[in-house]
Amino acid sequence: MKRNITSVMKKHVSDLFQILAQYSATDRKSFVAVAEADLVFQKAVLMSVGYIGELSKKMDDSFIQVHPEINWRRLGTSRNIIFHEYDIVDMDIISTVVFKDIFALQNALESIEDELIE
Repeated sequence: MKRNITSVMKKHVSDLFQILAQYSATDRKSFVAVAEADLVFQKAVLMSVGYIGELSKKMDDSFIQVHPEINWRRLGTSRNIIFHEYDIVDMDIISTVVFKDIFALQNALESIEDELIE
């Protein structure tokens, strides 16, 4: 896998989870509530998910194949909707992407780091 894509992906995933922690959006329900109440949070999350979705399209096929727990198609589609169809963005769907796919991606990226250390 290209390390530059991996390190950039790790940075964007880390930034997203820092945003969630800062706003105490720790589950889907609190995420949607904060997103509906705070436009800055909503825009920060959407940009982060969009960047992650774009990077997901550049990940090596070998990495994608060994991580079927991540819905790669949904990540890419989320990016397209956020950047091109922004009038139909549904924060409930984005919460699924964040708490299911990007959380799984974070775990997968941590395992790569472990492999590189050994």
